[in-house]
Amino acid sequence: MLKRILKILGVILLLLVVALAVVVFMNYHEDIEYSHIKEKYSLEQSHFIEIKGMPVHYTIQGKGEKDIVLIHGTGGSLHDWNQWLPYLENDFRIIRLDLPGFGLTGPNPKNRYDRIFYQVFMESFIDRLNLNHFHMAGNSFGGFVAWNYALENPAKVDRLVLLNSSGYPRVGQKLPLGFRLAKNETLAPWLEKITPRSLVKKTLLAAYEDDTQVDEILVDRFFELLLREGNRKAMFGKMSQINSDNWSSIKKIRAPTLIIWGDKDEVVPVEHAYRFHKDIPKSEFVLYENIGHMPMEEIPERSAKDMLEFLDVGVAENQ
Repeated sequence: MLKRILKILGVILLLLVVALAVVVFMNYHEDIEYSHIKEKYSLEQSHFIEIKGMPVHYTIQGKGEKDIVLIHGTGGSLHDWNQWLPYLENDFRIIRLDLPGFGLTGPNPKNRYDRIFYQVFMESFIDRLNLNHFHMAGNSFGGFVAWNYALENPAKVDRLVLLNSSGYPRVGQKLPLGFRLAKNETLAPWLEKITPRSLVKKTLLAAYEDDTQVDEILVDRFFELLLREGNRKAMFGKMSQINSDNWSSIKKIRAPTLIIWGDKDEVVPVEHAYRFHKDIPKSEFVLYENIGHMPMEEIPERSAKDMLEFLDVGVAENQ
């Protein structure tokens, strides 16, 4: 009897090992060489400047005299703002960039991704482009970068727009699976090579309320830019090094601020929107029903219109 049980257990163990091997084989991905990913995701308007050892990818578009800087969130890129361009380009000079650790900019050679690093990086980037007075908008982690920059450089940021921004400590909130795995220090080294495309898609489905907007082109873009040389390691470095240690400083933001939020956000809870509105003295708040974490992509016309009104620009002439 014991011999039979051991035999059955042996078969089960073998099946589990085989199943694990299949999963690893199907989801093992080498990094995509920078030259290949650059060729595919560069735009006609793309520029590259070296800052702190990184080829920083950015674009400048639009016919307006006023500058606006747009900052993407975790796992994103400057492409996240594509759908806003038609509504902004007549009145603004639009500056978008890939933050360190993401997109074509890629990893920081020093593997540093804490709040101070991003603060110093943004100051270097703004100075290199000789920007003196501008508006700034950020989504998710990009909002975190934006409000920290505005906090430290009040003379430069005229108006601030936060779309589902991070900043406050998360208490009792369950993050989407992809973010939870990225924060797991034990799994991180494995995920630098074993990266299921299905996990990227699942994370995007959590970020968008309307699942029909998560098409294969969108998933491919996020997945392939994640596989850019060094970006997976950078992602895990950013997830482990960034924290909300300075959330109490939000009350010191002096720039007039528009807070835009989707009420179905599964990444940053809507309660944080109300906290931003309460803590920032000169703030306005727009809440969208049945919208998720990325309003500029889910409802580009409506979210752009609200922002333009906040910036005192009529939307009709931008269409």
